[in-house]
Amino acid sequence: MRRRGLHLAVGVALVVTLGSCAQTVSTTSFELAEFSITGPDQLTADTASVQADNSGEFAHTLVITDEEGEVVAATDLIQPGETSDLAVELSEGLYSFTCRIVIEDGEGRLVDHYQAGMNTTVRVTG
Repeated sequence: MRRRGLHLAVGVALVVTLGSCAQTVSTTSFELAEFSITGPDQLTADTASVQADNSGEFAHTLVITDEEGEVVAATDLIQPGETSDLAVELSEGLYSFTCRIVIEDGEGRLVDHYQAGMNTTVRVTG
């Protein structure tokens, strides 16, 4: 009986120890507004939580693409005054952080948020 209790205690201690070794997730904020995305231009490669804060008066998105143009992560539509969080694993390289909304203004012209300045490049280092 004593051995079973000892094995159980060692097993519980191992699970607790492994749980405390979990990877730390860093949170980085980007602010979206008409017509800009502001935030750090360099991040460290790891699993990150990217927080997108919409301080503008229109809805926006945050789309992260790698150097090949592949979408790595994207938010849903973020309403003015709201925040959206993305969990994303970024390896070394260059990434584009953009808003890909296209709207029609009051005069019937199309406004592409990306072309209007809602894009930034972020370098991810090891």
